[in-house]
Amino acid sequence: MTFKTIFGRTIFLAAALALSLTAATSEAKAACDDPAGPDVDWSGCDKSGAYLSRADLSGANLSGAAWTDGRICAEGSIGACN
Repeated sequence: MTFKTIFGRTIFLAAALALSLTAATSEAKAACDDPAGPDVDWSGCDKSGAYLSRADLSGANLSGAAWTDGRICAEGSIGACN
């Protein structure tokens, strides 16, 4: 193999690896307007106007969530604000 062939293949593999890593990490973080669902991560999203009266939060991680009454959920609050 020539240097040009080896270099080309190396660049291709590096680009493919970077693309796959980017795709894998982007799936973990949801957009703030994505619907609720398993493994949806709304960290950093402002949900102050969200209507949650019928929401099932039993599988939700509420760590650090700020409520309108000023409460901040403790780390490890799952399904309820501790």
